Amino acid sequence: MAAAIVGALACQRDSYLEDLVSEVVSCVKFTPPPPADPKKGQKSKAPNAAVSSEPPPSDLWLIEFADSVLFPEGGGQPSDQGWIRAEVPPFTPLPEPIPIHFVQRQGLRCVYHSPAPLAPGTRVRQYLDYDRRWDHMQQHTGQHLLSAIMQRHDDLNTIGWGMGQGDSMSYIDLPRKPSAVQMESVQLKCNRAIRDNIAITVTTPANVQANKLPEDYDKDKGLVRVINIGDLDQNPCCGTHLSQTSHIALILVHSIEAVNAKRYRLYFSAGNRAIQLATMSIKALQVTALALSSPSSPEDVIAGVKRKVAAVSELKKQEKSLLAEIAKYEADRVKSVLQSGKNAWVYRAKGGLDFLNLVIFEIKNAITAPRVVVLAGGEGQTGGPVVIFGHDETVTHFSARVKELLKDVKGGGRGGKWQGKVPEWRKGELEALKALVEEV
Repeated sequence: MAAAIVGALACQRDSYLEDLVSEVVSCVKFTPPPPADPKKGQKSKAPNAAVSSEPPPSDLWLIEFADSVLFPEGGGQPSDQGWIRAEVPPFTPLPEPIPIHFVQRQGLRCVYHSPAPLAPGTRVRQYLDYDRRWDHMQQHTGQHLLSAIMQRHDDLNTIGWGMGQGDSMSYIDLPRKPSAVQMESVQLKCNRAIRDNIAITVTTPANVQANKLPEDYDKDKGLVRVINIGDLDQNPCCGTHLSQTSHIALILVHSIEAVNAKRYRLYFSAGNRAIQLATMSIKALQVTALALSSPSSPEDVIAGVKRKVAAVSELKKQEKSLLAEIAKYEADRVKSVLQSGKNAWVYRAKGGLDFLNLVIFEIKNAITAPRVVVLAGGEGQTGGPVVIFGHDETVTHFSARVKELLKDVKGGGRGGKWQGKVPEWRKGELEALKALVEEV
């Protein structure tokens, strides 16, 4: 029995089909790709290797059916998932269903990656994870509509796209950055087209120009499908699509970021994903409003956040000023210790490197050979910085002793300053370091 080719699969002829009776045409055990050749520095690829983010199981079979209700990965659309169950005579207990997590296109063939083998000729019923398929169709058809609107009204051609995994946002790549006004207008036009319920049809014209077909897809033996959104857009695509724009339900245009100087990435979501994201955003707004003790309207929450940011900024300024005063007092103490002919020890549990550097700035002209100042911060499992400050030879000698005492310290330096970090202050290390400073 000949198998249907990719381009004319049941899932492509009727993207709303949820299950299908079919027959096994071939079944071969998966052959792992050979290990990388260390001389060439590249990995060899087996012709039937799975394109998957997870390593294949030890036992995996590649099964081809006469037809398929599951769509193989392609056109920017992820593989469908589902399960298959052998068709058996009445009154016979049904075997356990076989889960299918990945379907791959190999040339014109649709190949299931199955954890169990099935003999050629076995009749099965294929079941589709329809919620997943519906989500994929909403994102994919939504992308076609969004790209068509942007090209027609703003002369913005889509140069790439990606479907977000799970509930994450999808994106299209553009050659230039649209303005905020353009993005708002595009979203409005997309949802107007959704409301107009434009028919979406699939045609397979013989003379279609398709310059982006995969290298292993034989155009002469295969079918090039064109997705038509009314007279708004005609675009070659192998993916499964909705039959009318109203099934997209909603398109939300989100943010845009620069990928490089010639590529900008516009994030969007469609259908149930957009509704879910909007619902989560409303809940987040309510939680934020509660934390701010403000009304939950977007305007009130934004105003409340701005007030909090301003208050935090002011507190940070005050903290910095107070920290500088404390550092000055600590520096005066250090100068007094140095004048008595001793080394100085500075430790502040909540003091980071900024505080230690403030102290060093105040004492930089107060050190005479062979004295040093050792400064440390942090506590417990969080660790902290260690700085040794003084004349070159003295710092070099003393840093060697510190590294003997603190086994996990990492650092280095030059010009009379050595700086390191301890990933964790172990019991007794701070006391031992202080004693080492004061005994020399």
